Amino acid sequence: MLALILAASSAFAAPVPDLTTTITAPASYAVDASGAWTFKVSNVSTNKNASGVKLFIQLPQTNTSPTVHVMGVLGTISTTAGTCSRSGTLVTCNVGTVNKGTSATATVNIALPESAGTLDFSTTATTTTSGDPLGNNVDTEIGNPSNVTVAAPTVDTDVDNSHCTGTSLESYYECELYPSSISTHVATLEADGDISFADYPDYFGEWTVTGNMLEFYYATTAGVEAEFVGYGVDANCWEGMTHFPDGLGGYSSYVSPYRVCL
Repeated sequence: MLALILAASSAFAAPVPDLTTTITAPASYAVDASGAWTFKVSNVSTNKNASGVKLFIQLPQTNTSPTVHVMGVLGTISTTAGTCSRSGTLVTCNVGTVNKGTSATATVNIALPESAGTLDFSTTATTTTSGDPLGNNVDTEIGNPSNVTVAAPTVDTDVDNSHCTGTSLESYYECELYPSSISTHVATLEADGDISFADYPDYFGEWTVTGNMLEFYYATTAGVEAEFVGYGVDANCWEGMTHFPDGLGGYSSYVSPYRVCL
């Protein structure tokens, strides 16, 4: 008898919508090159349309303060239903009604920079129709653009170093947002793997290129002053982070995003 009652209760349960979201990255995309990210909201319910659907898209964020920016160059934002608008790093798409068994998609074109941190995307869907189970309304994805292999110099070569300094920074892109913060200096990558500085004769160091990665350190007779690891962003340049040893086996809280160009 109990089984019959439960079966009857299930059969006459009120119909509800069921929204799910999915983020799809571009099939392939290079650092600093625009790629189309898609954010889909689907109503997988078999018996109820969803009204007043909104799709919220959180884009990767800079670690700049006090203003936080989108970590990357935004292109067009479009949707197959309704309209989308952006406020800061959040895109809100007013999709409208998503009928049972159908979906709507928003597309965001963005060029992601080289970053030492994670380039996080997330999306959430809501509806004004009651009963939607919330467990599958959220999706996340991490951007991972491919890097470029830069040919290592085979003769003594001057390189231009551009950089800014702060705490919690993760990308040279954050320096570019505030051009007045950028400083520059020239170093020479010598063919034997040493580094020299015409303007700073007390400094020396060593460098190596492995695949798309450039590593070097700057030092004085007192010890290592700075350590850099960067990755190719075009045919001539690497971008990455410089950390400063604190002399106690750790590193300073200050970091310096670098762009190094042949």
